Amino acid sequence: MSPLKKEDIKQEVFDLYDDYAHNRIDRRDFMQKLSLYAVGGITVASLTNFLMPDYKGAIQIQTGDPRLKSEYINYPSPKGGGTIKALLSKPVDAKGKLVHCGGA
Repeated sequence: MSPLKKEDIKQEVFDLYDDYAHNRIDRRDFMQKLSLYAVGGITVASLTNFLMPDYKGAIQIQTGDPRLKSEYINYPSPKGGGTIKALLSKPVDAKGKLVHCGGA
């Protein structure tokens, strides 16, 4: 079978993943509902591989890189999962506002 493409997946699957990613449904509900879309040679495993981020494969800079200052921060997400804990990394010599230049 050829690799799964976005066009092969119904919008409802992306909406379902959005609900899971934003804690509106738990993992059990996500997997149960996702199984409804596993038809015609598309498996639940192939859908989850397509939807879920590849955090390890996306690493571009190694932990402890001296060019970065990293710290954990907490910020409110009133329409999402409550308080979010995140790792904030920025260049050691950053001055002023940082601008996102693309990437993953």
